[in-house]
Amino acid sequence: MTHNPFLQSRARSLLSGYHGTALTVQPKRREGLYICHCSELGKESNLAVTVTERCAKAGIEACENLSVYLNSPVMTEMCEITSSRDVDLYISPGVTLRTITIDMCSGVNVHVQDAAAQLFKIYYHQSQGTKLVKHEGGPVQRVDLDTLPVNNEKQTTQFVCRVHSDGAIQTDKVVREAKGYPTTEEELAEQYVDEEAILKHFRDQIMFISRLDSEGSSSSDDSSPNNTPP
Repeated sequence: MTHNPFLQSRARSLLSGYHGTALTVQPKRREGLYICHCSELGKESNLAVTVTERCAKAGIEACENLSVYLNSPVMTEMCEITSSRDVDLYISPGVTLRTITIDMCSGVNVHVQDAAAQLFKIYYHQSQGTKLVKHEGGPVQRVDLDTLPVNNEKQTTQFVCRVHSDGAIQTDKVVREAKGYPTTEEELAEQYVDEEAILKHFRDQIMFISRLDSEGSSSSDDSSPNNTPP
C-alpha cells in the first residue's frame, strides 16, 4: 500500500506509522487530519484514535484494525478512506459528514446515532464489507451497503448511497456528465426532463413572439395609406 499524494498533500496534521492501542489527536484548527499506515499493536483489539479538536477534513489511508472517533466537527464535512481494512468510523452526535468516500477498502463500518441528521452521501468503489451501523436508541442496525447496488453491476463501478431525511437509504450508480462531474443516472434523468421543459418553454415563447410580430405586421399593412379605400 502506498501513500495517496493527492490526499496527503491537502493535510497538514499527519499521523503516520503509529502502532499501539489508543491515541488522542488534536489537529490544528482549519488543517486537515491525515492518518496513514496505522494499526493496532496486537491482534486482540483495534487501535482507537480519538479526534478531540475541529479539523478541516479527515483522511484515512493504508490502515488496519483501526477505530476513529470523530468527537469534533469536520469543517468541510468530508472524510476519505482509501486502501484500508477493518476500519470503524464513529461519528459522534452533533458531528455531520455530508460526504464519505471509501475506495479500495474492506470491512469499513460507519457508525452513527442519527443517520438522517449526520450523513448525506457515502461513495464507495472497489470495496467489500461496507456497512452503515446505526445506534439509534433501539437494537443496533447494520445495513450492508454491498447488497444495495442494483443490476449486479461490476465491483469496479462506483456507487453512492444517499441517506434521506426519513432515514431511508437509496443507492445509485455514479456516472459522469459531460463536464466530468459525478452524478447519478436518476439525477441525469431528472436534469434531462428539466432541460426539455426549459427548451419547450423557450420554443413556445419564440413562437408566441413570432406570431405577435406577424400579426402586428399584417395590421400595419392594412392601415397603410396605399391600402386605404378611395
